[in-house]
Amino acid sequence: MKTVKQAAILIGGKGTRLGDAVRATPKPLLEVCGRPFIEHVMLNLRRFGFENFILLAGYQAEVVQEAYGGDSAFSQELQADITVIVEPSPMGTGGALKCAEAYLEHEFLLINGDSIFDFNYLDLCNCVREGESGDWLCRIALLPVENATRYGFVELDGTQIKAFREKPALPESGIINSGVYWLKSEVIKYIGTTPCSLEQAIFPTLAAEGRLIGRVYHGFFIDIGIPEDLQSAREHLIENLQKPAAFLDRDGTLNHDDGYTHKIEDFRWMEGAKAAIKKLNDEGYLVFIVTNQAGIARGYYDEAAVDALHNWMQCELANIGAHFDDVRFCPHHPEGIVPELSIPCDCRKPKPGMLHSLIEQWHPDLSRSFMIGDSDKDEAAGTALGIQSKKIEPALISQEVEQLTSRH
Repeated sequence: MKTVKQAAILIGGKGTRLGDAVRATPKPLLEVCGRPFIEHVMLNLRRFGFENFILLAGYQAEVVQEAYGGDSAFSQELQADITVIVEPSPMGTGGALKCAEAYLEHEFLLINGDSIFDFNYLDLCNCVREGESGDWLCRIALLPVENATRYGFVELDGTQIKAFREKPALPESGIINSGVYWLKSEVIKYIGTTPCSLEQAIFPTLAAEGRLIGRVYHGFFIDIGIPEDLQSAREHLIENLQKPAAFLDRDGTLNHDDGYTHKIEDFRWMEGAKAAIKKLNDEGYLVFIVTNQAGIARGYYDEAAVDALHNWMQCELANIGAHFDDVRFCPHHPEGIVPELSIPCDCRKPKPGMLHSLIEQWHPDLSRSFMIGDSDKDEAAGTALGIQSKKIEPALISQEVEQLTSRH
């Protein structure tokens, strides 16, 4: 089963357009909404399963080392590994990548640390699309913009990138390179002498060989490379990254309810359930699973079995470019046999305790959020929270998700 794990992040540039603001601090480490901007970048990627981060540092590398070298406080918060690689001299984006060659997996994400593009990364990384060359070395996430004067255009033939156009002199709409790349490590063989720019020296060659794929995505994008955008990020980044949430019941909604389902071999996805979750990911929703698991209190299985099943579900979803962001399960039941779990509680649906816990951690936009389940208890839990809530018939989740997302 294929899972996404590694992201390399370019943070070595000087950011000269920001003037004194970057005199002693690399641009991606400038404070935005209470923490360095690069931490927002990594937190956003962590949602998609990235757990191995490589920071490609250059300018003011000692600041990066001090903040993120070794077992840093942020790596513990992130629950991920962070490695800092320092280029010995300015080597360009390609040269910085070559410095990290020994640390790179066969396939990995490469992004700029001074920008955020908020879309479904797993679609770029894991999805194989019909008609695309299997001989690709790089997939680029492309972004439609109204004004490309800072970026330049990308020319597409289907999903194959044919050429790159220079920045227009006057405002013009088009498709731009967002600076988000899913790469095969073989691309490093194309990097010769340094300094070397991936964008200027390597990508045109890959395009000519038909090995450069471009996929267009829609989502919030900001690049803090100029003072106006840095200030905008400081004022609005958190609200721009806030998402609605889809709270989903599990048994009877995502999978057939065969009674205390807890073994992988017994799990049967409901028709359309995986596609519905991917639809939510693509539409920018946080996806949460909230499930009563009375079988734990009754002694039929333990919490480790539930965790193992949910990890397996994540791998299944990752194979189609989908994921859920978090899960809560209630192990309690007043009629159980495990004494410490045989109690009334605030988390067992129809009470909304599990939903409250997710809200406290993730802070979703409740005005656009909803709860879906196959029982009255599910509907009541969402209603108690004050969000749109609906009891659905088994196997109808795909249709319900289509209708609910179209309303928002």
